[in-house]
Parts: sequence; C-alpha cells; structure tokens
Amino acid sequence: MINWDKEFEKIFEDPLLADVTAPKKRTTSSDRLIAGFQEILTFYETNGRLPGDIPAEASLFHKWTGILKSEKKIERCRPFDDIGILPQPVQTVEEPLPEYQRELTEEEQLEAILNDPLLADIEAGNDLGLFDIPEYMHQRLEARKEAEYIGKRRPCEDFDKYAESFKEIQLGLKSGRYCLIKFSVKNLKVGSFFVDNGMIAYLAAFEDEGVNKHGDRDGRTRVIYENGAESDIKYKTIAKNLSVTGYSVVDCSDMTDEEFEQCFTITDKDVESGTIYVLRSKSTRPEIAAIKDLYKIGFTVTSVESRIANAKNEPTYLCADVEVVATWKVYNVKSSTFESLIHKLFASVQLQVTVDGHNPKEWFIVPFRVINEAVNGIISGKSIEYNPQLQQIIYH
Repeated sequence: MINWDKEFEKIFEDPLLADVTAPKKRTTSSDRLIAGFQEILTFYETNGRLPGDIPAEASLFHKWTGILKSEKKIERCRPFDDIGILPQPVQTVEEPLPEYQRELTEEEQLEAILNDPLLADIEAGNDLGLFDIPEYMHQRLEARKEAEYIGKRRPCEDFDKYAESFKEIQLGLKSGRYCLIKFSVKNLKVGSFFVDNGMIAYLAAFEDEGVNKHGDRDGRTRVIYENGAESDIKYKTIAKNLSVTGYSVVDCSDMTDEEFEQCFTITDKDVESGTIYVLRSKSTRPEIAAIKDLYKIGFTVTSVESRIANAKNEPTYLCADVEVVATWKVYNVKSSTFESLIHKLFASVQLQVTVDGHNPKEWFIVPFRVINEAVNGIISGKSIEYNPQLQQIIYH
C-alpha cells in the first residue's frame, strides 16, 4: 500500500520547490484605511489627543479628517475603534416613564369612548375619507415625532472655526490655566466647554424652549466635539449625562491679586512644616527606565539633599540615584497628613514594584504638571481628586 503522507513529503522536499511561495495578498484601499486608522489610535493613546493641523502631524490629521467626511469610512473603521474616538452613530433621548393611572370604571370607559375626538368629527359632519387623518391625530403625530427625535452626531462642516479654541483648551488644561470641576448645570451655557466621557465638547448654540413642568430648561443644542463631530442633542439630556460622568472646564486665571497674595504670603503665624519634593529615578533597570512620567513624591523635615544622599542603596529610592525635579516649602501642614492625601489621590497610578523584598509606596506614574497642580491644591486646602483616564485634577 502506498503511504501518501510520505510520498507528499518527498515531493515538497524536492529542491525544485524551495523557491515556491504563496502569492502575496494585494493591499486594498480598505486595508490602507484600517492601517491609517490604527495609526491614529496609536497617536491618541500616546498623546491623549487627536492629531492636529500642524506640519509634524499633517499626514495623520488629513487621514482623520478624510475618515470623518465619509459615513462609509466611519462605519468601516468602527469595529477597530476600541477607545471610542469615532462619532457615535446615534444618541437617543429618553422618553419619560408613563405616569401611574388607576383602572377606569365601566361608566368612565363608556364616557371616554363617547367623547373620543374621532366621534366628534363624525358628528360634526366632516367629510373625511377612509384614509384621511383628523387634525387632532396630526397634532399627536407631530408631538410624538419630537419626543422620538434622535440627536445624531455627524461631521462638523465648519469645524475649522472651533479647532483653535479646542487646542487652546487642551494646552490650558496642561499648563494649569484651565481646570476641570465636577459638573454643575449652572456652568452649562452657550460658549462653555465641558468634558463628556473623556472628550472635550463646546456648547455652540441653544434653542431655549422654556421651562418644562418640572421647572427644568430644555431645547435643542448645537454641540461641537474635539474629534470634529457635532450633535443637536437636547439640553436636558446633556445635563443628565454630564451629572454622572462629566466635568465643566473653567478658567483658573481669573484669581485676583488679593486672593493670590492671601494664599501665598507667609505671616508670623505660619509655621514651617518641611519640604515637599518630587524626584525622578536614574535607574538603569529596563523595567524602570522604560516607564514614562514616573516620579517619587515625598515629604521631609530635613534637607532634600541629605535625604537622598544614600539613594542608590535604599529600596525606597529603587536602589538608584535620583534627580530632584521640584521642591516646595510647606507651612502649617503635617507630613503624615500630606503623605496620606498624596497616596489617596494617586492610589490608582501607584507603581507596583518589589525592590530587595520591599514595596516602595511613594512612586507614581503621573505627568509632572498634574503633580504640580495637585501639590498646590493640597497646600491651598482645596478638595480635589485625580482622573487617570483624563490625566486631570478635578475640583469639587
């Protein structure tokens, strides 16, 4: 009997077939689209924003705007959008829950039938055809259309008018000129910026329909998003969404000179507590050196220089020399209180590492600008929290 497996092995091992390979798959326009979109995703994950219209990012910027201009391209890329940068397909407005009603008696049911507007039209002798719709039904249909209207996100045709403002907000949030506070409806007005599910948005217009029966304002809006999309979602729906996961963007640069002086002027009543320091590790261990934005935040009542003199031999300093990035003289703050607040604030980004059997607790993976803002917030006694997804300090 012929052993076909061995026969095929002999054939395939023949030197004549050594250069035979499968034909290469042709690259299609769809492949190029997905590859370009994945480059945009990588850029967003690295920089925390979408590419801008600047020379260094021009290629990615044009790829991104090209995707936004085509619904087909958006839908083609959507299965690969695992961080949610594409415009959402629909955003529905929730209808109010039906109110509780008691069951009608037989007499009340009969009266309701006799008072039906359709019977009133018949009694009035209106010449309605079999397929004609009475006026009262037209009114009800129009009301239902409005209630069921869907606020859609679509490409913003005049986004160039708003692009610079978004860049200013992004830079301002990094520099500290702008800050995020827990959302309050009083800050939701035309011309204001807010953050919804990690995306910066701008309230460009609001068609006020007045106050509803619950005393709330409502009406259609025009909201522009930093990814180049826009929506006409209802005002009340925005407020409802933001009350759960949103933040308001406020300008922090309007502090008066008197307020500034009062916060930072030292008097005879102030008692020096010590020094807050921020250090950067000079470790050559690959797993440490590769971590971006890794800092040690500590508090000392002695000099920082004497504290770090033996850093390369101490596990708390990762057994490596360190570089002093910043220091603050602190008054009227207990070291234990400060360290507890810092650990609680940055608990979600604390470095998890073991060095010589020890677990250093004061190393955090967080941008320095955030540390700077947090320290000043703690010193001034403000109530704050840290959002690691947005990499922003949130004020209450």
